[in-house]
Amino acid sequence: MTVYLDLLLLNNFCADAALLYCAVRTVKGEARLLRICLTALLGAVLGVGYAVFCLYYTLPRPVDLLVRWGVSALLPLLAARFKTKRTYALCSLAFVLYMAAFAGLVTALFSDFAVQEGNGLAYSVQALPSGVLVGASVLFAALAVRLVRRLSARRKVLALTCDCVLTLRGRSVRLKALVDTGNRLTDSRGRGVAVAERAAALSLLADGLFSQTTPCEKIAVHTVNGRSFLTAFRAESLQIYCGGTPNIIRDVTVAISPRPLAGEYALIVPPSFTEEEKA
Repeated sequence: MTVYLDLLLLNNFCADAALLYCAVRTVKGEARLLRICLTALLGAVLGVGYAVFCLYYTLPRPVDLLVRWGVSALLPLLAARFKTKRTYALCSLAFVLYMAAFAGLVTALFSDFAVQEGNGLAYSVQALPSGVLVGASVLFAALAVRLVRRLSARRKVLALTCDCVLTLRGRSVRLKALVDTGNRLTDSRGRGVAVAERAAALSLLADGLFSQTTPCEKIAVHTVNGRSFLTAFRAESLQIYCGGTPNIIRDVTVAISPRPLAGEYALIVPPSFTEEEKA
């Protein structure tokens, strides 16, 4: 088998650059493209040089592992600037995990599997076009960063959610609520308003939304598209579990959202509800 060092360097450089970029962006480090490219070039030279060295010399297994993992830990340190040692450690861990995921993907797509004596499973990469690996590195970096961004946004949303119990005429429904600083709605009394998903409101209003036994009012909502109104009713109480003892808001106004809310929550409450004195 013929190996071209220039293509091997190019492949290693692209893979290292993509994985380092993913790792740095994952921990929100200071990602500068030139610094990442220079570090990736160093990693490619070290990786190819070590691979050539291993063709002629065999190192003890512990030494081999120390060299491989030492380089993996060193590259993220050179690729970016980190505010804390913990952030650097997380970046190194992310780099190793991304490297394992990328290597596993390449192995699964471009290797041939064979069963050896003793029922052992072996694989070898028969042919891997250089352009394919370069393109795969760019695509992997783009998808990984997008995935991390979405997971980070979802984690922020979950950090602002809490359990709630909404009660009306003895009927209660347990909901997941989002504490939203953008919720500035007020009712006719000037008090804050919670916004509930329509399905959650209907499950609480057993006698129907527009029944005469359930007084309703209109809550004005101002958006960039103009002014609209939400139908609202008053519930007996809203218990918000932000810690051990719930905050209890009596005679709370609940507006009904005409559209479904996010899957993580079914109720939006203003921050003032979590600051109420405990009953």
